[in-house]
This record gives sequence, C-alpha cells and structure tokens, in this order.
Amino acid sequence: MTDTAAPRTGLGACRAVGPGESRAVLEVLGSDPLVSAPAAEKFASTGVAPGVDGRFLTVGGPDRSLVFIGTSVLPLRGDAADQRLLGAAVAELGLGPMSVHGRRDRVAAMWTALRDRWGDAREYRVNQFLMALDGPVDPVLVMDGIRPATLDEFEPVLAAAAAMYREELRADPFAVGSGIPFRRRVARSLARGRTWVGIDAGEVVFKADVAAISPGVAQIQGIWVHRDRRDAGLGSGGTAAVCAALQARGLRPSLVVNGSNDAARAAYRRVGMIDAVDYATVLL
Repeated sequence: MTDTAAPRTGLGACRAVGPGESRAVLEVLGSDPLVSAPAAEKFASTGVAPGVDGRFLTVGGPDRSLVFIGTSVLPLRGDAADQRLLGAAVAELGLGPMSVHGRRDRVAAMWTALRDRWGDAREYRVNQFLMALDGPVDPVLVMDGIRPATLDEFEPVLAAAAAMYREELRADPFAVGSGIPFRRRVARSLARGRTWVGIDAGEVVFKADVAAISPGVAQIQGIWVHRDRRDAGLGSGGTAAVCAALQARGLRPSLVVNGSNDAARAAYRRVGMIDAVDYATVLL
C-alpha cells in the first residue's frame, strides 16, 4: 500500500488512485510495458489524475491491483477476485459499455463482472496475441512512400479507415452519432501525426495507426491494405516502414492480432515480430 490514497468514491472496495501513489503506478506500468502502453501514455501526460484522457482504479493499492479506463478498459494488475471487483467498479462509473482488452486471463476475470452489467459482447476475441519487434527491421522489407498522412488527406484516409472498420468489426462506423465520433477519431489521429499511409493515384492503399506511444513502446493498430492490392507485400512492407520509423525514435513496435488471422500473422512475422503476450479483446 502506498502513501496518499484517494478517498472511496462509491465504488465498493475499489477507489480512484491517489496522487501519492504515482510511483506505485509507474512500477506497475514498467513491469508490463507492452500491455500497459495506452495507460503509460496517459500517465506520462497527466499522471494519475482522472480526466478526459482516462483514469486509474484500484482495490488495495496499485501494487495489488490496477485498471486503466480510457476509451476502453485495460486491466493491468490483480488476481481474478480483484478483477471482478474492479469490473463492477468500472460499470458503476457509468462510462460504458466499452471494449475490454489486455492479458487473456485478466480480461476473462473482469468480463465476468462487466457482462452481468453491460450484457453480452458483440464479439469476444479470446485468442489474440500481442506481437512485438525487438530486432532491427530488414531495410530490404521497408516499402518506399509510407509516411504520416496530413489533415489535407482526411477524406481518402476516412474512406480507408471506414473500409477497415467494416471488415474488421463487421459494423458501420457511421451508424453511431451520424459518424461524428468516428470522423473525430480519424481527424485526431491525423492531427497528431499518428496515421501512416501509402497512397497511389490519390487512393489510400495502405494504412496503419499508432494508437499509443509510451516512453519506450509504440502500439500499432488499424493496419489495412486495399482489397485490390492484397497479396502484393503491402502488409509486411508497409508495417516494416512504420516499425523502422518508430525504432528510429527509440520505440519498441507492437501490435495485437487475432490468432485466426494467419495471413496477418505471417506478414508481421516477416517483419520480425514475435508473439509476446497471450491477449484478448471484448468488443461491445
């Protein structure tokens, strides 16, 4: 247990992490840097203080249990009983339903509590892997022309992002709020220089988003290749280009992939990525 704990907030045995527990949170984040990247980015920006970029909850102190709630729920520490308590507390915050992801066993435990309150998942991807790249990218694999997109390229990037969303999630990204939240997410990623593209004749043929950047890790998501350009090496070549750029900044590239997606896993292995963490995601 660490020093200045936050008061209880009507969340049962759980509570918000207090300002005096920053060191304990940092130790948890550092103990699992690949998984904790989204939480570590928030911590590097605004510490443990709750805000629009997320918040931390614990039961018994961060050294015992910890969950990060941002645009999704990420359990970071705690046994199965703690995860169930934290799951109930997350639901009580009234911020969800939202997706849950992380180490497979922690997601399973937390989801038992959240399912009772949020209902059945649209999809439970129980067999995922968080892959990581430790060695340097082979320059031969790096595809030319892969670069950060600009806000001036919003429309073609939006079309590519929507195509990926429909294929990956089997849902319409414009169905919620007339598409405004989706458009905002795409625009924000462009404004931050987080969306990488390959463009041919004004059309996006490769896209990848850097979803999180912690002090030592970059987490890539949303990798997509135009349907007419698949099986041409764009997946591995584009990913290699993004990874090489991230490594040049001293960051360790990582991403999450479905265990059933043999083509994607093979492409990432060609880049040099290996399975690092047994992962799972609950989509709502």
